[in-house]
Amino acid sequence: MKKWIMPVLAGFTFTPLANAGDLAYLYKDMRIMGMGGANIASGGYSSSVFANPAGIANLSTEHGVIVELLGLDLTASGDSSDILNDLSDAIDSDNEDEIVDVLEKYSGQLTHVDIANYSSVSYNHGKYAWSVGLLAATDVNLTPHANSIDGILEVQSRGYGGITGAFSYTVENFGRGNLVLGLGAKVLFQKSFEGKLTPSDLLNGDDIGDEVRDRMEKDSDGYAVDLGDIYQFKYMDNWKPAIGVSVMNIGSLDFDDSYGGQPTTVNIGASIEPDISFMKKTRIALDYVDVFNANKYRIYNLDQNDVVSFTDYEDTDFLKRLRFGISGLIYDNSWSSLELSTGVYQGGVTGGIDFTASVFRLGFSTYEEQIGPEYGDDSDRRYSLNLSIAW
Repeated sequence: MKKWIMPVLAGFTFTPLANAGDLAYLYKDMRIMGMGGANIASGGYSSSVFANPAGIANLSTEHGVIVELLGLDLTASGDSSDILNDLSDAIDSDNEDEIVDVLEKYSGQLTHVDIANYSSVSYNHGKYAWSVGLLAATDVNLTPHANSIDGILEVQSRGYGGITGAFSYTVENFGRGNLVLGLGAKVLFQKSFEGKLTPSDLLNGDDIGDEVRDRMEKDSDGYAVDLGDIYQFKYMDNWKPAIGVSVMNIGSLDFDDSYGGQPTTVNIGASIEPDISFMKKTRIALDYVDVFNANKYRIYNLDQNDVVSFTDYEDTDFLKRLRFGISGLIYDNSWSSLELSTGVYQGGVTGGIDFTASVFRLGFSTYEEQIGPEYGDDSDRRYSLNLSIAW
C-alpha cells in the first residue's frame, strides 16, 4: 500500500501547499481574506504586520493583552481532493498507465494546499502598540502535465517560518488628524522545492522522499524590515476615514531567487468605519498592492534531463492587485464574538465568517486567486478553515 505517498509529498515541506502563479505572500489571515484581502489602512489584527505594521494601532484596547496561538489555517483549491484521491489510487495500483491517465485527466489544472500557523502576543496601549509573532507554514502547488511522452507532475512547494515583530506609535493632532507610524521586522528560514515528478518517480514510494530532497531542495534564510503609516482624519468622525501606505520586505527575503521569494513592495489603501446602530463595528476598505509591479510571473521549463529552469516575466495586471472589502462585527462581548465579511479580491467575490466562543475561534473564508499572468487567464477558487485558541 502506498496511500501515504501523497501526504508525504504535501508534507515534506513541513505542512501546506501554494501556487507559483500567486502574487508573493507570507501569510493570509482568513479574516482579512474574507473581506477581499484589504487591510493596508484598516489594520486591527495581529496579522496586519504582513500588510502594514501601523495596522496594529487599531487592535482592540478592550481586552488587554491579545493572545492568538495554536491556530491551524488550512487552505485548499476547491477540487484538490479529487485530484489527490485519484492520484493516490493510481499510485496504489502500482500501474504506471493509471498514473498517466490521471495526469492526462487533470492536465494543466493547479492544485493548491496551504497549511499555516501564526501565533502572536499583542497589546495596544493606546498611543503605542506592539506585537510579536511566530510563523510556521508550508504550501504546495501540484500541476499535472500530459504534454510530454508519459506526463509529469510539476511541483512548487516550500516550508518556512520564523519570528516577526512590530511596533506602532500614534502622533496625535498631526494636522487634521492622527498619524500612526509603524515599524516591523521579521527573520525567516525556508526550504523550497521546484521541479517535476514522473510516473515512475511516483511509483518509487520507498525512495521518493530522499529523491525529492536530493533533486529539488534548496535551503535559504533572510530578514526584512517593514515600514508603514496610517493617517486617521478627524473630520467626518462618524465615518473615521483613514489612508495608509506600507513598504514591505525591505531586505533579503528573495530566498536566493527560489520559489517563495518576497520582493520589496509599496502598497496603498483607504478605509472608513461608519457608525451603524445595529453593528458593533463596520469596516470598508480599498487597497492597491505592489504599486510598482515588483512581483514577477514565473514560467518553468522542465526538460527531460531533470534540469529545472525558469523565466520571470513582468506582471503588471491591475485587477490582480486591487482589493476591496466590507466587514461587520455583529457583536463582541467577554465570552463570544461574531464577524461577517465580504469583498472583491483580484476580481473575484470573497466571503467569510469568524466566530469566537470563550477561548476558541472558528473561521471560514473563500476567495479566488488569479494564477495566470493577467486577470481572467486562469483562476483558482480556494476555501480556508481556521481553528485556533485566542483571548
